[in-house]
Amino acid sequence: MAKSLRSKSKLRAKSVKRKGEFSKFVDDRNKRIADKLAKETVKQDEAKKEETVDDKPEEDMEVDKSEQKVSTSGWRDSRKQIYKQRTLKKKKGKTLKF
Repeated sequence: MAKSLRSKSKLRAKSVKRKGEFSKFVDDRNKRIADKLAKETVKQDEAKKEETVDDKPEEDMEVDKSEQKVSTSGWRDSRKQIYKQRTLKKKKGKTLKF
């Protein structure tokens, strides 16, 4: 009979391979990925420094304080909300009073 992949002997053999043969490849790959990420972060940091040097200070920027606040309550303009609004209006007229 064939042994299941969950049998103790199969699991033990796979763990030995994982620790011995394949660990070298995994460690090398993880090292390459870490080096690549380190280089990318250095590039991004340099780009951020260049952007901050090129930008004007925030004090020079004009801010328009006359903007009114936008109301976030009430019906939205999505199709679902419009459909709900219409159906609620229809239901209000069909109520029965005794």
